[in-house]
Amino acid sequence: MNRSGLLAGTWACLLGLAVASCNHQAADSSLATPPAASAAASPTKPAISADDTTWGNYLAAQGHIHVKDVSMHPYIYVIPGGDSPQADTRRQEESDSISHAVGPILIPGGLLIIGGPSAQQTSAFITALSKQLKADALRGIVVLVVSEASQEKVVQGALKPTGATIRFVAF
Repeated sequence: MNRSGLLAGTWACLLGLAVASCNHQAADSSLATPPAASAAASPTKPAISADDTTWGNYLAAQGHIHVKDVSMHPYIYVIPGGDSPQADTRRQEESDSISHAVGPILIPGGLLIIGGPSAQQTSAFITALSKQLKADALRGIVVLVVSEASQEKVVQGALKPTGATIRFVAF
């Protein structure tokens, strides 16, 4: 490839990136919707039997609505319901993932979104997780929990020693 072809290719790539970033900014500008307008567009809770992708998308949408002041990439954890060995293993793996991520990956200014089809399992998960973490381990980190309103006090009490900035959204 000659120099002019390389230069033309470089310009084409840069133009493509500029157009893509313009579209990205336009998409993000919708996040600045006033709370009253976003409440009307609040996502619908998925069915309990919905797959993890559906639940993950739901939790991400809740994050876009309720945590606009955090600019870092969110870490989303879909906590499985049920008492099967697979669900127990996955909850333990998710707990290990969070506890090992605090510090090297999940730093102050970060966002952790936790939720799932079973409000009771999500609360139990958060309670067990908080016992694994040192006091103030989540200081400066926003933890958004999406669960049933009846679980809010349990979640608040469990996360308080971690120092997290706790936000709770009832589905």
